[in-house]
Parts: sequence; C-alpha cells; structure tokens
Amino acid sequence: MKNKIVTAAEAAAKVPDGAFIGISGVGPHGVAQEVYEAIAARYESEKHPKDISLIHSGGNMSSKVFAADGLMGAYYSGLPNLDSDLMASDRFPVYALSQGIACQLYRAQANDTPFLTKAGVNTFLDPRIEAGAINGKAKAKPIVEVVTLGGEEYLHYQTPKITCAIIRATTADMEGNLINDEEYVKFEMLYLAMAAHNNGGVVIAQVKNIVKNGSLNGGDIKVPGMLVDYVVPCTDYGKYHMPQNNTPFSAALTGFRKADESLIPFESYAPDGERLAVVRRAATELWPGCVCNIGIGMPVGVSYVVSKEGIQDMFVLSNELGAVGGHLGGAFFFPGSFNARAYLNHHEMFDFINGHGLDITFLGAAEVGEDGSVNVTRIGGRIHGSGGFVNIAASTKKIVFISSMTIGGKHAIEDGTLKITTPGRGGKFLKQVDQISFNGKDIAKRGQEVWYVTERAVFKFIDGKITLMEYADGLDVEKDILAYMEFKPEISPDLKPMPKYCFETGRIGLKEQWLSK
Repeated sequence: MKNKIVTAAEAAAKVPDGAFIGISGVGPHGVAQEVYEAIAARYESEKHPKDISLIHSGGNMSSKVFAADGLMGAYYSGLPNLDSDLMASDRFPVYALSQGIACQLYRAQANDTPFLTKAGVNTFLDPRIEAGAINGKAKAKPIVEVVTLGGEEYLHYQTPKITCAIIRATTADMEGNLINDEEYVKFEMLYLAMAAHNNGGVVIAQVKNIVKNGSLNGGDIKVPGMLVDYVVPCTDYGKYHMPQNNTPFSAALTGFRKADESLIPFESYAPDGERLAVVRRAATELWPGCVCNIGIGMPVGVSYVVSKEGIQDMFVLSNELGAVGGHLGGAFFFPGSFNARAYLNHHEMFDFINGHGLDITFLGAAEVGEDGSVNVTRIGGRIHGSGGFVNIAASTKKIVFISSMTIGGKHAIEDGTLKITTPGRGGKFLKQVDQISFNGKDIAKRGQEVWYVTERAVFKFIDGKITLMEYADGLDVEKDILAYMEFKPEISPDLKPMPKYCFETGRIGLKEQWLSK
C-alpha cells in the first residue's frame, strides 16, 4: 500500500484552485491548524490555491486563516468565525447555515442524495425571509428553496460539490487509517472524507501520532485509509493540534477514561451571582427521566447546578456536539463531558435532535419578541450565526430560554433577595426581534412548551402570548420588569415570587423536591 505521509506544505500543494473545502472543528477541537496555515502560506507566496470555497459546521476558530483577499471565493458556515464586517462586505458570498444543516449536508453529498431539512423553516434561513444570505453577493445567488412534500415544508439546499476535505484525527498508520481516541468531539470526518472522495476530490488528515501498518484494530478505525489521500503528522502538538483552549488535556473528556469526581474542576466554570440564580430556576424545569440538551453559554450553568446537586444520574444531559450524560463541561471544557455515559458522532446527535428525541433544552436568548420569537444570530447588527440553535429549538418538546432581563444590567444578591445595582441600557424583550432564529408563530403548531427565564422574572408562552409567571421577590413588577419591555405581557392570575432558594447559597435540594412529589 502507498505511504501517504506528507508534510503540511506538501499537502497544501495538492489543493487545487476553486476547490470547495470542507473542514470540521468547533473552537480548537478537531481543527487541522497546521494544514490550514500551510494553505494560507502557499497562497501568500504563490497566489494558489485561489478562489476556494469553504464550508464548516461549527465555530471553527481557525477558519479565518482562509480569508486572504483572493484566496476565499465563497463561505458557508453553521457558526461563522470570520470578522462580521468582512462577512457583510461583498468580497465574496457568505451563506449562513445551521450546525446541523451543515454536518448533515456532508452526508447527503457522501451518498449523492438531495438535501432536505425542516430545520430553518420560518427562520432567517428560509428564502421567504432572508435565505441565510449574509451579504449582497449571497442574496444574488441563493442556495436554498422551499419545497413541499406530503403537505410538509422543507428547505432544499443546493451547494457545490465538496472537492477537498481537511480533517483531524489522533492517530494514523501509513496507509491513512484513522482513529481519534484523544478528541473531545467525534466530528463528522467520515462523511466529509466520503463526500470529497466520492466527488473525485482530495482528503487530507492531520494527526498527532503515526504508527506502523497493521497495528490499529479495525473496530477502532473511524475513517478507513481508502478514503484518505494524505496524512500530515503535526509538528507542534501544543501549537497546531490543541485539545482545548490552552488548558491541560483531560482523558476523562474523551469518553475513553474515567476521572475521580473529586478531581473534576466544577468551580472553573461555575456561574455566580444572578447568573447562578437564573440557571437554578431553569434547572427546576427538569424532571426525572428526561433527555435534555444544554446549549453553549449561560445555559451550561444548568449542568453545573445538576452536578453540584448530585442529580446527574436522574436524567440524561447532552449537548449538540455528541456528549451524552456525565458531567457536561463548561467554559474551556465545553463541549466535552467528564465521565460521559456515551459519545455520539456529531452528525448522529443531530439525527437524534431532528427526530424529536429531546424532551427539554436550555438555550440562550439575545432578544425575545412579543410573538415569542427569539434572536441569537444577529445581535446589534453583528453576525453571530446559529450553531445548533435552529435545529434544537425547532425539534424539542420543551424549551427554556435563558437570558438576562436587560443589556448591561448589574445585580447583587443580599439576604436571599435580588438587588438591582445598575438598571441596564435597555431590555431584551422587544416588539420584534432583529432576526428570527426561532419563530414563535410555530410554537402552537409544534405543540411546544416554552419558558423564558431571567434573573428578574420568569415568563411562559401561553395561548399565543408571553405571560409573566414569577418575579424576583423585592422587585417592583411595574418599575423593574415591565418598564424594560417594549410590549406588555399577560400577567398570570397566579403570579408569584421566584423560589427563594434561587437566591440563596448552598444546595437547593432539587433531588429531595422531586423525590417528595
């Protein structure tokens, strides 16, 4: 068999002009940094490869190295990582996808089938709204249309064929067989490799280790060597093959090792103050036996509460990157899970999500509209992208949106009550959101239960209206809550203070509460 080991520069020389490159990775996880930089360096010296197109599913922190003028010809992303002003300019077309749409589009290309999805219907991805077009060039060349099958609406995506896949694994033999037992996320590298290979393109894999042929167990191989053209051994693991953001590697986040729970660094991602109060209140919406998704950002605090309460085994917490059960990590440890029960591959988790497998999810909210809609994708005119939000929000039975009540507001917790120290510049509850990431008009049709939890108040969507259910004890409802809303919510006849334990120290006794019911 052919020896496929090459340097990053040699691999970069194999990328043709006009290639449609698929890359995987979220943050530093799964990022083939050395190969990316070699391509950028080749372009700087040779002006080749030029006019490439790039697609990635998650927020790949290194995708920006492809942004040199003339190198990039088009950009498709589920969570963009280019400068917002650059994306809004018309240097090249920029298309927003969702994380789930992108990683499952790879599978469609791998098996040569049209790609249809319900995710994104009636959101900014819908061509009747914005078609996911970030700039003028993208609007002039739309890639999505609405089709109806069996009375159901779907989005049909048409993108170019992926002709180059750049993936990352832990170990390869010289024939290109790959395993990834030291990665925290099990990315969609198999489908990316299949797509590029089946489209007649090139597959490049960056790895940490090279072993002799025949030394890998066939059952452990995630991508067979028949799909891989070139293998690039990383020359500087700390610089080009990071497991996470400048923090030590932890085998307990890979799913292949267990850690003593006393050694898990829970406090490194602990929320505090009013943020702790919010996620405590949100966590009370869980119930024993439920299957739950935890979104990135503030919602990760729910997993912290669950771990500190010692109730992680009463239900299944998961994230969209594939971690199932255990102690979901936050901050630098996201998206891994300490002592996970299982890890699904990235695209497999979205199969589960899209199939309505989740009972409940906790998601962030930058803006909430009067009709129940939520915006997380364009904030203050800046492009943030969807990540897994669009798929998760469209498919989950119960949604708990988590947010602060105001922009820039500051609070203190004194004697078990919330005190406002800085009111904030304005509220997040608006007549109309700037961009529709979740459409409130679909809530009733989908039969969803939707909550909006903040540090000052808790709302529920009831009969087409956002309804105030609870308020932080000690606040004036009119002055401290309603005055910061552009619309007047319904007021529940059973309006009551938020549970006092949200604002107290120590455990809040969720396990005891559930067991007593």
